[in-house]
Amino acid sequence: MNKNLFYEGQNCIIFGINSFIGKTISKFLAQKHVNLGLIDLDSRKDSGIVDNLKKQNKVIYKTVMSGNRENMEKAVEEIHSRFGDINYLICTYYIAEARSKIKSEDLSLETWNSLFQDWIVNYFLILKSVVPLMIEAKGGRVVFFNTTTGYTGEGEGEGQITLNGSIHESTCSSGITGMMTSIAADIIPQGVSVNGIALGPEYKSDPERIIWAVNLWLSGIGDYSCGQILRLY
Repeated sequence: MNKNLFYEGQNCIIFGINSFIGKTISKFLAQKHVNLGLIDLDSRKDSGIVDNLKKQNKVIYKTVMSGNRENMEKAVEEIHSRFGDINYLICTYYIAEARSKIKSEDLSLETWNSLFQDWIVNYFLILKSVVPLMIEAKGGRVVFFNTTTGYTGEGEGEGQITLNGSIHESTCSSGITGMMTSIAADIIPQGVSVNGIALGPEYKSDPERIIWAVNLWLSGIGDYSCGQILRLY
């Protein structure tokens, strides 16, 4: 059987392409001959990213202003007009960098709002832009990335709100889980699956696990599941 059977010629949008997760997944999908629509925040722009992917793939790279619905819709519309139906949507984020921003003495409202917008709000905006296209095409697969702290928290239950990777990460991760599971029931009957992958703190040490998890949700192997989170502790 052709190992690229499920992937070749499919169209995928990846949000957060310059994150470790985004780069890992984009390289995997490029090898499978998937056409890639890459979207990132203006603050993460990298003009060389397309050159690092296989030339035989169709690749479009767009950046958007964080929290700007018009920007997001325009980027998605351009990818859709060039590629056609969007088969996959993968939402990633800069988890490690988000953790590094928070110091034990700094959990300001400004930092909180910035993390919430860059992570949850942008996930919501790209979802609003892509899922209607999938419903119209009567098919598609959505994968959200969040972290295991959305289930476990951090700090051994001490209730401290200034620990690195604690309340801000747990809240964003939990919000993503709630958003994903809430929409799942609405879009399952319309042919669109939505599932998630929650990463533990050492996720960078084994990128193969990330690829394995993505393959489960995208390849068709996991089509029986919707609204499920695969936790990689």
